[in-house]
Amino acid sequence: MRRLIIGISAAMLLTGCNTLEGISTLMNFSAHPVAAKAAEGGATKQDILAIQQPQGITQVRNGSSQCYDYVLENKGKKKDLYIGFTDTGAVNAYGFINCAEAIKAGYLNSNEPARQIY
Repeated sequence: MRRLIIGISAAMLLTGCNTLEGISTLMNFSAHPVAAKAAEGGATKQDILAIQQPQGITQVRNGSSQCYDYVLENKGKKKDLYIGFTDTGAVNAYGFINCAEAIKAGYLNSNEPARQIY
């Protein structure tokens, strides 16, 4: 019983750290113009490029589309941001990791445009 409680406590502690890091990232970087535009429904590659050029471009889905890498800065802190596009140029994925990590996680496998859930 004691080991079970220790195991559950350790799992909760580790999960809490990831949650706090995620909240910190959102608080520090979600208002950045590139991140905010990517989160808008209907955002396109042209909308993103009008704000800032990417630091890297990765071809995805056998070259039919692209993923843009950005490094956002705020108050001396830096955070990766990837933005993936459909073959027609609509944003379909974004997040606070780089394109290589997004590809590895399977976030760029779909060619469907992003949908706002709420």
